[in-house]
Amino acid sequence: MDLGFLIDSSGSINAADKHNFQRIRDFIKGFIKAVVIGENDTRIAFATYSGSGNFEPNFKVRFNFTAYSTTESLMNAVQSIPYDSGSTYTGGALTRMRTDVFSAARQGLPAILIVLTDGKSHDSVKVPASRLRDTGVHIISVGVGDAVYSELADMASDPDNGNIFDVTFASLVNLLESFLPSVCKGG
Repeated sequence: MDLGFLIDSSGSINAADKHNFQRIRDFIKGFIKAVVIGENDTRIAFATYSGSGNFEPNFKVRFNFTAYSTTESLMNAVQSIPYDSGSTYTGGALTRMRTDVFSAARQGLPAILIVLTDGKSHDSVKVPASRLRDTGVHIISVGVGDAVYSELADMASDPDNGNIFDVTFASLVNLLESFLPSVCKGG
């Protein structure tokens, strides 16, 4: 499968606790350890999003599907991703995932996006998420902190009960056990 992570890197992530972005990294590293990574197995892409001071989306592909093909190299790459801060522009980030990341996904294999956010987006997520799902990408929404359930539902593939996870930052790493089956059947 080709699996993309789209991670909210807005200011609210670390506002309540300076360790929250590290908790996100730890969650993703736990996921990487739990699947088989390789060119012919699971490939991972990673992007962050926030917004600049002038309310412009700040989307960054940190690495694409072909950048790393071993568990160790992926773990190191995830750990080195910086925290940006800024505002939350999830809709624009979903559009960029469709055009800049999943356009390079392998045909005929499951394509899954895990979106992790903690707040309300400053732009609409409904249409960008629908367009991404229309290309065959299965979307799983993970809300932490003050995430807005209706936005998580607008992004997630159906059914909601298997594709929306609403947790605290502290319990994020514990989500892995219930989360992996959803990802593995998601594509």
